[in-house]
Amino acid sequence: MRKIKQDKIFWYYLLTYLAVLFIPMLICCFYYIYMLSLIAEDDIRAKESELSHAVVLVDNVLDEFEYLGDSIAANSYVNGFSRRTNVFDYPNTYRVYELRDSLPDLYQMNQSIFSYFIFFDQSEMVISKNAVYTYEEFYNLYMHADKYVGFEDWYTHMKEEKALYGLSPIERYYYTKDEKDVYLKLCYYERPLMSTSAESSSRIQIYMEESALEEMLPVPVEGGIRFMVDMNGQLLYFRQDISEEPWQQERILELRQQIQEEKKGDRLKIRFGGEEYEVVKYDSSRSGLTYYELLPQDVVMKRVLSTLLVSGVFILAGAVTGILLSYYMSMRSVTPINDILRQVSRSTEHFEGHQSVFSSLKTTFNYLAATNTKLAGAIESQRPYLRNAFMNRLIYGDFKVDGEAEKIAEHVGFEWRDRVFGVVLFRFHLFPGDVREEDMKLMCSCILSLMEVIEKEVPDSLYTSLGEEQVVLLLGIAKERESLFQEEVEEIILRIRENISFSIAEKLFAYGGNRAEKLEQVYESYQNASYMVFDENDQIENPIIWYRETAVDVLKYPPQDLQVRLGHFVMAGDGRGLHDALEEIMKKYIIENNLPVYLQQMLLSELQSVLFRIIGRMGMGEDDYRNYYAKLEENHNAPLITQFIGTLNLYRQVCEYVDSQKHWGMFDMNSSAVTAYIDTHFGNPELCLASVAAHFKLSEGYLSQMFKKTYGTNFSTYVETVRVDKAKDFLMNTNLSVSEISELVGYLAQNTFGRAFKRVTGLSPSEYRKKKRVST
Repeated sequence: MRKIKQDKIFWYYLLTYLAVLFIPMLICCFYYIYMLSLIAEDDIRAKESELSHAVVLVDNVLDEFEYLGDSIAANSYVNGFSRRTNVFDYPNTYRVYELRDSLPDLYQMNQSIFSYFIFFDQSEMVISKNAVYTYEEFYNLYMHADKYVGFEDWYTHMKEEKALYGLSPIERYYYTKDEKDVYLKLCYYERPLMSTSAESSSRIQIYMEESALEEMLPVPVEGGIRFMVDMNGQLLYFRQDISEEPWQQERILELRQQIQEEKKGDRLKIRFGGEEYEVVKYDSSRSGLTYYELLPQDVVMKRVLSTLLVSGVFILAGAVTGILLSYYMSMRSVTPINDILRQVSRSTEHFEGHQSVFSSLKTTFNYLAATNTKLAGAIESQRPYLRNAFMNRLIYGDFKVDGEAEKIAEHVGFEWRDRVFGVVLFRFHLFPGDVREEDMKLMCSCILSLMEVIEKEVPDSLYTSLGEEQVVLLLGIAKERESLFQEEVEEIILRIRENISFSIAEKLFAYGGNRAEKLEQVYESYQNASYMVFDENDQIENPIIWYRETAVDVLKYPPQDLQVRLGHFVMAGDGRGLHDALEEIMKKYIIENNLPVYLQQMLLSELQSVLFRIIGRMGMGEDDYRNYYAKLEENHNAPLITQFIGTLNLYRQVCEYVDSQKHWGMFDMNSSAVTAYIDTHFGNPELCLASVAAHFKLSEGYLSQMFKKTYGTNFSTYVETVRVDKAKDFLMNTNLSVSEISELVGYLAQNTFGRAFKRVTGLSPSEYRKKKRVST
């Protein structure tokens, strides 16, 4: 029966320890499972971010293609040549050389361009910066798409199909280089030449290799699918990482249709061709292209599974360790209880089962007392050290939470309820000068003797030795005798003096602080007692030299570390810390302390001199130096409060300058995105510094300053230049009215557009259109 009881106690302890150990572990596991579910989300978001960055690069290249095509189409030589025939016959041949020399150099434009060609419908001539061909020579000797069965097929396409703006699909091309035939995968950007004839099929084609496009796109995922379509649904680029077989257009359309039919949510998943994919999609508003990237589900979950495996190993190891630890702790805990049960059982058997319940309990309690004697003795032996540590915390004010001192007082056995407190500082004056090493033993003996007498006379007090010939005593007097506080303390000090030898007592001085209503105020009482060590005045004959409050209201002034604190906050760019420090100075020393005018003037001069020294350590340019120094002198004759406000604002400006220098590199990363955003939204009348700053989550002042430093012009001038450049294209290449063009480039009023256009070009929009058309 006793064995069963012992086993039940053991199992109670074991289950309790297992619950204590494993419930937090289970909570952590559930949270960790939730975190694992977020890992896949983070991977998808990372892929979305990579794709969006790549799209910006591709769109920038396409913008450059468009710019190159527009510049070629606007070339007067090109426009003049588009109406010529028989260009290979004299005297027209020399004009071919003039045209070729007028064309832009490919490698000065963009390294992503493979080549570009101008196809003239009237003369059936193909020309670039480096070569001139007839249609047939270009097809047979230089390059043609592999899809054409012969020259006639290609010729029919070039003559009958009208040239369109836009990007062509990636195709396989037959290409001759250095008398060797090779195959390349290319796409081209096409735009028609300006012509008065509606039947003209003259065009410009700017070619780019597939490898150049892939360098701008993210690194392909193993087993992933990537493709790109235009706004008409035409497939421009496709890549499947694990297969080399070509995909048919119909299958791509089937895949796109399945993507569109799926329910939209935070994460889009489809199942296609027996595989499950995560879909990452990006629509470019600049180029009108749509980019798709399909990530295999097993690739997305790869990091999750590996993390889950590692966490499973650690959880298993933690579970085994927890079970062993619970078993060990249960055995340790149940052993004393089993010993008690055995003792009770032996007592019951000794009295043949007739011992009363109370006698059995008495025997048990005696056993418990005997068992815990060592523990009780150990705790009691530590009490003096705890009281000493508590006393040190009291006199140094080391409490962060209200009520903490009272709780500790109860633990160490110090009575604090309904009492007032006072600190008495004992100091020995045994030696006239510095204490020598051979005199230290005598000093220690005196301090120990004093502490023994204190323990004997006032055992319920707290005391500690501070070294340097000093002992601190904390006394508590009942509140109802508060009026007799000094008399009772002096009586205690006299008893202490009487119980030590006369030769030591006459060298012992006692200094008393003010009364403290709470334990947290003991710190102030100790400080005042310490102050009286150096201000004995006329109390030298008193038993205690008491602290006496003076009626003089001493003016407060900032501490000597003012320069160090302000310099630290400014040089670190810590605007919050600087604000708090300046607010403390104004509130504590100007408003609340009501400093006289001459002391306010002295404080202002000190603040300005500190700022002067800080600016000298900044390492900024000479113009910035002169600007700040000029601001220091600016309000020299202004009212005092105005000078204070100006000086504090200068502190904040210098601090903001340091902070902006720390974030300079961050703007370099965003500058291309800002200009790309402006180039895309130039037609929005709401485009301004405030809207762009809000879009990129930057302050307006920071964006304006960094923009000017990066591009050498202010924000509004840059936007105006972009809008005027776009307006030039519309004026040259379209028949839109000036009013329509002003709306397209973001101006609500035609007069405002006209003034901006003339500021940039020196001409009105109508004069510019007339001049350009005459020249062409």
